[in-house]
Amino acid sequence: ISQGIEQGIEQGISQGIEQGISQGIEQGIEQEKLEIAKNMLKEKLDIATISRMTGLDTTTLEKLSNEINN
Repeated sequence: ISQGIEQGIEQGISQGIEQGISQGIEQGIEQEKLEIAKNMLKEKLDIATISRMTGLDTTTLEKLSNEINN
């Protein structure tokens, strides 16, 4: 029983680490998209084009645009 508990704990830790890494990668990709979108907005590209190129929704891009312009 003790060995089974240890194995379960190890498996849980391993899965937790994998999930954490995956979430970190996803967050990094999202941050990169936002940075690219900021640069595109600064270059005066239109929101529809930026949305199409980055996959970000227009509401997010409009908020980002307002942040840049204020």
